[in-house]
Amino acid sequence: MSAWLDPVRAALDTRTSPLTVFVRDDDAGRDELRLYRLLDVCRYYGVPIDLAAIPQDIEGLPARELRGVVEESRGLIAIHQHGFAHVNHEPAGRTCEFGPSRSAAEQRHDIVEGRRRLEDAFGAPIAAIFTPPWNRCTVVTAACLVELGFHLLSCDVSAPHFDLDGLDELPVHLDWTGRRGARTGPAMWGEAIARRLASGRVPVGLMLHHAEMSTTDRRLLSELFAVITRHPNVCMRSMMESASRRSPQSGG
Repeated sequence: MSAWLDPVRAALDTRTSPLTVFVRDDDAGRDELRLYRLLDVCRYYGVPIDLAAIPQDIEGLPARELRGVVEESRGLIAIHQHGFAHVNHEPAGRTCEFGPSRSAAEQRHDIVEGRRRLEDAFGAPIAAIFTPPWNRCTVVTAACLVELGFHLLSCDVSAPHFDLDGLDELPVHLDWTGRRGARTGPAMWGEAIARRLASGRVPVGLMLHHAEMSTTDRRLLSELFAVITRHPNVCMRSMMESASRRSPQSGG
């Protein structure tokens, strides 16, 4: 067992109640090789993973191959919508695909067309979850999602909370996107994970970006999964299952 995970073990040992943890990987449709390597890690440990897929990038043979992998996983891998094209539409300020410069009609069009493309690619309805690129969107986006029958919005825990009837929000808390883990060294990352697991009351989300994860990152992730999947104080669940376990008053 790796020493960088000692704080994680200690944090979990001191919890008085089990904690739900979910895993979300963004940008499915890009860098298929690294995606499949990540999925191999998840399947080995039996970890449910929700893939946020970019509709404009899901097409052709890669889409059919991913569809087969999802079907063979028997529920371990779920697909949901990650924006439309993962492009920035803001003329200034922070990058955003579903930002303040876009009208409700423009956003609604992209959401509808994106869902259609994903359902065509996978031959079945996808999970009613929306993850906006760069983990940010507007209340206009949230209202469109309610209108279109989406049940769940997932952004970063630091993003604004919209609190609209009919739309639950499930934030991610731990951002493993290449800036943490192997690049900065595992010790600080292990302590950050431990702090979140120790203090968490609501489901804790681990966000991955497979395209930015190195071989070392995947090894570290394997070591983390080896610890948390075997600990009695952790329940690994899908995003939809995790959302159903959020308390009404819970925030980030």
